[in-house]
Amino acid sequence: MFSTADLIGDFRFLNLRSTEDIAKYEVPIKTVPRPGFNSTGTEVELMINAFPITTYPSRTIYQYDVTVGDGTAKRALIKKVWASNARKTKLQKMIFDGNKLAWSLNQYKEVININVDLDAEDGRPPGRKSNEFRLVVRCVKKVNLTAVEAWLNGRASFDISVLEALNFLDHLLREYPSQKFLAIKRSFYDQKGQIYDLNDGVIALKGIYQAIKMSHPGGLVVNVDVSNTAFWARISIMGYARAALKASDIREVGHRCKAIDDGYGGVTESEPFMIVHNRIRKLTVRPHYKGCPVENQNFTVKGLVNADCRRFTIDYKDRATGTVEKLNLEQYFRKRYNVILEYPELPVVEMMKKEIYYPMEFLVIEGLQRYPWKLDEYQTAHMIKVAVSRPAERLKAIQQSKAALDHQNDPVLKTFGLKIESQMLRTKARVLPNPEIEFGGNQRHNPGISGRWDLRGKKFFKPNRWPLDSWGVGYFPGKRNAVNRPQVEAFCDNFMKGYSGHGAAIGTRPLIVELKEDVGDAIKRLYESTKQKFKREPQLFLIIVPDRNSFTYLRIKKSCDCRWGVASQVLQSGHVVKNMAQYISNVSMKVNAKLGGCTARAVSKVPQGALKPGSIIIGADVSHASPGSVAPSMAAVSVSIDPYGSRYLGACETNQERVEIINPTNIHAMLTPLIREWMSNVGQGRAPENIYYFRDGVSTGMFSQVLDVEVPHIKEIMARVTDSKWNGKFTVVIANKRHHIRAFPRANDPKASDRFGNPVPGTLIERDVTSPHDWDFILYSHVALQGTSRPVHYHVILDQIGHQPHQLQNMIYDHCYQYMRSTTSVSLFPAIYYAHLISNRARTHENVPASSGPRSGPEIKLTDPKPKHRPIEPPRLLRMHEEKGSTNRLPWNMWYI
Repeated sequence: MFSTADLIGDFRFLNLRSTEDIAKYEVPIKTVPRPGFNSTGTEVELMINAFPITTYPSRTIYQYDVTVGDGTAKRALIKKVWASNARKTKLQKMIFDGNKLAWSLNQYKEVININVDLDAEDGRPPGRKSNEFRLVVRCVKKVNLTAVEAWLNGRASFDISVLEALNFLDHLLREYPSQKFLAIKRSFYDQKGQIYDLNDGVIALKGIYQAIKMSHPGGLVVNVDVSNTAFWARISIMGYARAALKASDIREVGHRCKAIDDGYGGVTESEPFMIVHNRIRKLTVRPHYKGCPVENQNFTVKGLVNADCRRFTIDYKDRATGTVEKLNLEQYFRKRYNVILEYPELPVVEMMKKEIYYPMEFLVIEGLQRYPWKLDEYQTAHMIKVAVSRPAERLKAIQQSKAALDHQNDPVLKTFGLKIESQMLRTKARVLPNPEIEFGGNQRHNPGISGRWDLRGKKFFKPNRWPLDSWGVGYFPGKRNAVNRPQVEAFCDNFMKGYSGHGAAIGTRPLIVELKEDVGDAIKRLYESTKQKFKREPQLFLIIVPDRNSFTYLRIKKSCDCRWGVASQVLQSGHVVKNMAQYISNVSMKVNAKLGGCTARAVSKVPQGALKPGSIIIGADVSHASPGSVAPSMAAVSVSIDPYGSRYLGACETNQERVEIINPTNIHAMLTPLIREWMSNVGQGRAPENIYYFRDGVSTGMFSQVLDVEVPHIKEIMARVTDSKWNGKFTVVIANKRHHIRAFPRANDPKASDRFGNPVPGTLIERDVTSPHDWDFILYSHVALQGTSRPVHYHVILDQIGHQPHQLQNMIYDHCYQYMRSTTSVSLFPAIYYAHLISNRARTHENVPASSGPRSGPEIKLTDPKPKHRPIEPPRLLRMHEEKGSTNRLPWNMWYI
């Protein structure tokens, strides 16, 4: 079972490549019906970047299976064969998905066989090897478009015919834009559009996104938005190699990529060589040099050869004499083309086409090719500047995108009879009542629709559990951004004053230590010195570093968490020197949470909007390593540990590589001790009556796996910890931020719009761009610091507890005000937010030595992401250290915050 709310916009997950694939696809068999609509708060009107489909094709549509050759041809070849004049002459007005499926208004009852000679198509004489392929097109069925309307209006269930019709409409919509623009999934880019330079051989382009989505009460809309993507710049391979290696000049590239002795009489590849080799593989390039006979021909790069142009040799046959001699590549180009290489020390580049090799300096990256690698920090900062735009700018860009798509004059849509409204959809939404923020000493604050507050004069709702009377402050001096002892002491004075001002109990000044050793040795000395001074185990370390090196951070956290079991807070020296009150309050919130405290809690204004007694909240997320990193995927869970759902315990473990569903072994290992802890501290020995399971990062097609795999194992845990049958109830909610729905309030509407033009926190959308059948909703719960707000799309896929809309929706919104380290409401339900933090933070617990270097972050070594001897199962994470009888109990506090 899964919610169908985002089904139409999620075909990339369905992988429908043939009629057989569609037939095997599991359709939903049950859903959580919408229990009604929320009536709390006030009604507002919004514009949504969606355009209703007003007219559907009325003629019969025939679906065809397409095969090229023996059926194993690659997609690039299939597209080339389909684009041939031979096909166009015999088969016209057909839509093709670029792989296996085609559609037409014409019925061809007989199997169509077309021989396509690609040499003739390109105007070349026949080659030595056959370049002829057979294209086979076979009609397999009619597409029943009436099934979509019947399903949307509740007259029929979701079945294969609905899926086939939606698949056709999806490809119909993008057929013509794909001919005008560069198409990447559902985004389209004008190759003549404005280019934004991200540096180091990478550029960014703004594109157009469009996808079909369902509409409540029963219809389809076209979601149009702006998309931003990084591409390879039109740069030489040589120039990119220099950028990738951060080399000072081209000569340095040749020196660092030089083959190295393997110690056994042979040579092996250097690490810089592998960096460039992996990055340029599968790139499309063109050669450019004097006398080049194929200057307009594209080649696909296979990779680098571990030899430079003076060491790599080929057999050269003299056309005049017929003699064959062995020449290195430098000699070959001088003799054949009278071209002298400027950088013969660079590695040779091999093409996919057999026996084609070129010097690196002659090759230029051709056309627009998507950049698949993670951007570095500098490029990311540039990309954010490109992508961020205020609501008015975003709205204008969407309207321009709609005009560029020009649906009214799309010849393919006209042929098939699909019409799309030209005006944006308007919907009635609600602004939910915000909760009050409760602090210590019965202090309360009403943030209204501002979504923010400050901590001046506020006591924490719950201060640190034990007085802070054994703690240390260590500082690394550094060469840049250096901090000295007087500055550290001044910061400590203000920190003690600020933290105690928020209600914390601080028993003594910290021990301050200058750290000059390697990170591991430095933390060891800080631990031993602090323990010796205070005659007890340290409770907290504040560690001041001179820069943002993530590998240093990783090593500090690994030592504190896994070796010593001490809560730690890493501080930037620049902030310490400034010694600002706001920064001290921010640090105090994190430290307080790590020491068992709680910043504030939200008090709902809506009856029944609070967390039900006897309820536990579980958040879950699976994160994956960035391209180029060998780090494993990480499964993380957060578990509420108080009656209000404000504090959360956390656990993490390595999951199978790029597998989104959490391994059952991990579910048991992570959740069992956390649930036992809840029973001891909150349930008074009893198991929870209700479980709220909030899940992130799951595509629509995988909702059923969450219910069939993850939920049953959580139920099994409950039965084990209670030694009996567990009779509690589940509510399962999926949160999705990867969508393109944006809302725009009416200008100058104080009830609906903030000062930048974004919807105010609490804006709830339940109609027009939601499912006509299932319980889903779109919620704005935060104030955007920059750009256009992106809401969260929640899908309720199981509700045994039996909520009314205001009970669940208002609870979700209220809890967004309880995020522990923020003085604003946040965009995502905190349980999921914490699970995401846990998965990232637990990367510091990987069971690998420091000598292996960074495995995530901007400092990762860009080696082969799939080593030859990579284990099938990644090693388990290191356990967090906990002294027997210690009051620290680091694993049972918010260590990840």
